Amino acid sequence: MIAAVFISDLHLSPDEPDISRRFDHFLLWAQQHCVKTIYILGDFFHAWPGDDGIDEWCKEIAKKIKSLSSKGILFYYMHGNRDFLLGEQFAKLAGWTMFDEPALIDCGEEKVMLAHGDGYCTQDVHHQRFRRLTRNRWFKRFFLFLPYFLRIRLVKAVRQRSQSNRKPIEAMDVVEEAFLSHMQQISVNTLIHGHTHKPGVHQYEKNNRLYRRYVLSDWDDRPQLLCYDKSKGFYFNQLSLEAE
Repeated sequence: MIAAVFISDLHLSPDEPDISRRFDHFLLWAQQHCVKTIYILGDFFHAWPGDDGIDEWCKEIAKKIKSLSSKGILFYYMHGNRDFLLGEQFAKLAGWTMFDEPALIDCGEEKVMLAHGDGYCTQDVHHQRFRRLTRNRWFKRFFLFLPYFLRIRLVKAVRQRSQSNRKPIEAMDVVEEAFLSHMQQISVNTLIHGHTHKPGVHQYEKNNRLYRRYVLSDWDDRPQLLCYDKSKGFYFNQLSLEAE
């Protein structure tokens, strides 16, 4: 039995069938290993113009998640920078619970903070402006008021501009002072986040306290799952894709 699994940055899209197959394999793996809870920390979809665009492909994804949630596996979802408009309609279809960033959970006797991670990339000034805008509830209401075809065009335009705008590597990574000050403010020693696609474990010492940061994997190649159980603590497990 695995108490919890943390994933992010799948960027699911009809144009990326390999990633969809990896997610299917993950759901099978979760059942086989008796996973109790799955936390999805943003960018589950590559883009999401709104719940009114839910099509058969989206419904099939939701149906697969619902089949596990109906069997007792708990799913929690947090918005990322690409799927910030994912709403209650899809949540109802999938049977998952939406929760805000940052989130605090208990892993054993330890408090752990969960975040998508882009909020700590403070050197990327343009992205921080985009983040403030897209996290504003009035902007969301205004954007969803636009015709769906126009939203799709805008989402594609933003995505193309992001891909063509080559930023320095350091600007796209998290800033140590940003996440450490947040951890101190919340009084937690462990942070789990995604967004940067640089899976790993990092330790820091500040003011005689030890802090630990777990970074989640993307799903472009061989996804690494961050798992937790009481006997092992936190550990990465590479998803076997032999079924592919």
